[in-house]
Amino acid sequence: MKIDDQTKISAIVKHNSASIDAIASVAKPLEKLRNPILRKIMASRVTIAEAAKLGGCTTEDLMNALKPLGYVYDDQTQTAKTTTEEPEPLWLRRPETHSRVDFDVRDMLASGNDPLKQIMQRYGAIAPGQVLCIINTFSPTPLIHLLRSKGAETFVKEINAGEYHTFFLKPGAATAVKEASPLNYHDEKSFHNKAMQFDGSYNAIDVRLLEMPLPMQTILKELKDLPQDKALYVYHKKVPVYLLDELYDMNFITHIHEVADGDVRLLIHHA
Repeated sequence: MKIDDQTKISAIVKHNSASIDAIASVAKPLEKLRNPILRKIMASRVTIAEAAKLGGCTTEDLMNALKPLGYVYDDQTQTAKTTTEEPEPLWLRRPETHSRVDFDVRDMLASGNDPLKQIMQRYGAIAPGQVLCIINTFSPTPLIHLLRSKGAETFVKEINAGEYHTFFLKPGAATAVKEASPLNYHDEKSFHNKAMQFDGSYNAIDVRLLEMPLPMQTILKELKDLPQDKALYVYHKKVPVYLLDELYDMNFITHIHEVADGDVRLLIHHA
């Protein structure tokens, strides 16, 4: 099978399942591919180039791991792609975006903390037409999908090895945006009020004591047969980052309230 930087991981895995362990062995962040649920969510969205960014490695590292399995690197395709580097969009070069908000999450990730809540809060706080710049060690593909679903325009720039700046332009008032936001953070009162809108018409599950990937499997199983007029109330120990993008693709809206460390409440319902 011929592959290049833009080949999806799902196509590689479909061709030879042994490629899962080969890719996962290259870098620790890529070990998530061994989890069948996370693989289902990630593999169909992530290319070889994006996987390298997620793993903090190079595309060459991934190619070298896959070559023993019979994969052939298409050099001609790569040459054509590297000669047409994507230019910065006009909105990033506009004078009014010079006051953009920068948020460096590298220290948070290095200490094992998930910066998603803080990123979403900062994105929510900027005005329409402003830009949020996330500084990271890789291109945050799930976050890009999530904020694009909220109408954001995005651009990723590799500053140097191990430093990526991902820009998110918040849509203006005239920009068409999906009516319902797919992800909503709440304080205790607003989350309670949102739950009360269903007037007790929701199913409740507690996945805090389940080992991975059972929390995600349990949630997806419950949502499979969830009636249109009901919601699923979930007791979780953390915000399930890799599940959020999947829920939006399934046309669900997620409300989140972080009660305390290890205690997160989710309210999920049809859009």
